[in-house]
Amino acid sequence: MTSFQANLNENQFATLLAVAGTLLPPVAGETEFEINNISGLGLPARLRHILDDLPDERIGHDLGLALKLLGTRAGGLLLYRRPVAFGDLDEAGRQAALRAMASSRLGQARQVYTGLKRLVALAAFAADSTEPEPLAWPAMGYPGPNGPPPDIPKPITPLSITGDTTLDCDVVIVGSGAGGGVAASVLVEAGLDVIVLEKGGYYNESDFTHYESEAYRQMYLDGLQTTTADGGVNIVAGSTLGGGTVVNYTTSFATPDEVRAEWDEISGLNGLFTGPDYDASSQAVHGRLSVNQDHNHPSHRDGTMEKGLRELGWHVDEMPRNVDGCDADLCGYCTMGCRHEAKQSTMLTYLQHAFELGARMVVGADVEKVTTLADVATGVVGSVGPHRLEVRARSVVLAAGSLNTPAIMLRSGLDGPAVGRNLRLHPAFPVWGDFDETFEPWSGIMQALYSDQFTNLDGRGYGVKFETAPIHPVFLGVLNPWHSGAQFKRLVTRYQHKNLVGVIVRDTSAGRVTVDRKGRPVWKYRLNKHDVAHLREGVMRAAEVLAAAGANEVSTPTSQQVVWSPKGSETVDDFILRVDSAGYRAGQFALGSWHQMGTAAMGVDPKKSVVNGENEVHGTPNLFVLDASTFPASSGVNPMISIQTIAHRGATALAARLT
Repeated sequence: MTSFQANLNENQFATLLAVAGTLLPPVAGETEFEINNISGLGLPARLRHILDDLPDERIGHDLGLALKLLGTRAGGLLLYRRPVAFGDLDEAGRQAALRAMASSRLGQARQVYTGLKRLVALAAFAADSTEPEPLAWPAMGYPGPNGPPPDIPKPITPLSITGDTTLDCDVVIVGSGAGGGVAASVLVEAGLDVIVLEKGGYYNESDFTHYESEAYRQMYLDGLQTTTADGGVNIVAGSTLGGGTVVNYTTSFATPDEVRAEWDEISGLNGLFTGPDYDASSQAVHGRLSVNQDHNHPSHRDGTMEKGLRELGWHVDEMPRNVDGCDADLCGYCTMGCRHEAKQSTMLTYLQHAFELGARMVVGADVEKVTTLADVATGVVGSVGPHRLEVRARSVVLAAGSLNTPAIMLRSGLDGPAVGRNLRLHPAFPVWGDFDETFEPWSGIMQALYSDQFTNLDGRGYGVKFETAPIHPVFLGVLNPWHSGAQFKRLVTRYQHKNLVGVIVRDTSAGRVTVDRKGRPVWKYRLNKHDVAHLREGVMRAAEVLAAAGANEVSTPTSQQVVWSPKGSETVDDFILRVDSAGYRAGQFALGSWHQMGTAAMGVDPKKSVVNGENEVHGTPNLFVLDASTFPASSGVNPMISIQTIAHRGATALAARLT
C-alpha cells in the first residue's frame, strides 16, 4: 500500500494537538489515565506516526484544509459560530466549539468534527508492535494482543515484480477476495493458466500481531481511514491476499430464498438465482468452506443479547460460520486475522488450492484499467510499486469489490449507464448498553447468534438484522459519542461494562461510485427516508433488547450524546424522540459499512445492469465481473457466501467456455 505524508505545517499540527487535548483533556481525581495530558498519553508522537503513513493523499489534504480552517477566525465562525481561531479559545470554549460542530446544521462542520475524532481515537487507543502500549489500555483493562504470532511459513509464493513486466495467461483476475479467490480455484482446476492480481499485500498467521494499528494499516482498504464522500459512512473492507475473508467475522449465510426470488425479478434473469446452477454452486461453496454451526459457543456478548431477546420472546438462532476447529478461548481477534488456521478464508482454501495447481499471484498490484481491442477485453495494465505491469489474457475477471470494480471500468472508458450505480452499503451501527456486570468485550466467538425478528419491517423483506461483534479499543472510541472530556474518559474506563447489539439495515438507498480527476474512486451514498425509518426502528428495538438484558444505560452512536436509563421513568418512545432530535444525517449518526454491494449488477437490460447472466459485461466481450458488485439489490445478510456462489457459478461457466 502506497503511503503519503500529510505535511502539516507547525500551526496546523498545533491546532490538531489542541483538538486532541480537548477531546481527551486532563481530568483530576480518578485513574492514571484520567489525569494524563495528551503528551502523557503519547498522542503527539502517535499522531505524527499516523500522518506520516497515510494510505491516501486525499486524507492528508482534507485534514490540512480542516485544520487550516480551524486556525482562523473565519473558519471558527463557519464551523462553530464564533469568530475565534480554535487555538485561541479557552478550554470551555474549545469543548463548546466541538459540541457545536457535532450538532451543526452544516454538513462540512460535522464532517470535520467526525474526521478529527476518528483520527484522535485511532491515536489514543491503537498501537503497533514497535510502539509503547497506550496508557488507555490499563485504564480499560484491555490486555492487548494474546501473545506473539506463531511462526508459520507462508505457503503461497507471490510472483516478484522487479522491473517493468508483461505477462500472458488465459485469465487474469483482479482481486483475490471472496469472488476472485473462488474464481481462481475453479478456473485453474479446469486446466487454465490463471494470474491473480491483488492490490494489498500477503500476510499469513505469522504476521497477525493482533495490534489494531498494524492490522488496519496492512489488511484494510485505506488503513480503515476512509469514508463516503460526505463522511457519513465509515468504510470497512479487506485489502490483502484473500480480501475481506481474511479479516471478517466468519458469518456464512446462504442467499435467502426470498432474496434470490427478488434478484430474479429485478434482474430479469428469471430462474438464474433460484435455479439449480445457483443451488449447486452454493452447496459447493458451503462444503469447501466447512460452513457449520458446531463452533458457536456464545461469548458473554452473545449471551447477553440472547438473554434480552428471549426475555422479549423474539427470534434468536445460531450463526452459520466457515470455521474448522475454532476455539472460543482463543477467539475474539479475528478481525486482525485468525492465527489458528480455523477461519476457512479464501486465502487458506481456494487461493492455496489455486496456487498449488499453478496459478500465479501478484500482490501490491494496482490495476489502472482494462485493455481492449475493437471493444473486446484483452488484459489489464497497472503498476507494482514503481514498475509498470501489463497482463495480456484471453479473458479478464474483475473481482475488486463493489467499491473498486466500477472505478476500474470507468478509468477504462467502460462507462455504461449502470456502471457504478446502485451502490448498497448495508449500513450497520452499534447500540450500546452499560451493565453492572463486567465483560471481556474483545474476547470470545466473533458472532455466534443473530436475530431476524425485524428483517421484514415493510412487508417486502427489508428491515434490520441483529448481530454482535467483538469490541476492541478503536471500535469503542470511534463509534461512541463525545460530549466532554470527562464524559469520554469515563466511557473509556467503563469499557469492560459495555456490550452492544449490532444493527444491520438492508438498504434500498442507492449510492454511486465515480472517479475523480486522477481516476481515484469516490463513493457517494445517502440514506433515503425508507431506510432511515428502519434505522430508527433498529435503534429502538436494540435498546429494548439491552434493557431486557439488564442494562442500566443505553446509548446511541450519535454525535450528540443520547443516553436512556431503562430503569428510570422515561419510556423507550421518549428515548427515541431524543434520538430523532440528534438526527440521522451524515455526521449526526455514526454508520459503518462492512458489506458493499451493487455497482455492476447482473441483468438482461444494459441500461439497468452491467453484466449478463454469464457475468460478462454488456458490450465488452471477454470481460467478466465476479464479486458483490453483481448483486441486483442488497443481500440482507452478510454477503460472503452469496459472492462466492456467484463467483463459483460464473467461473464454472467461463471455464467451460475457454476449455
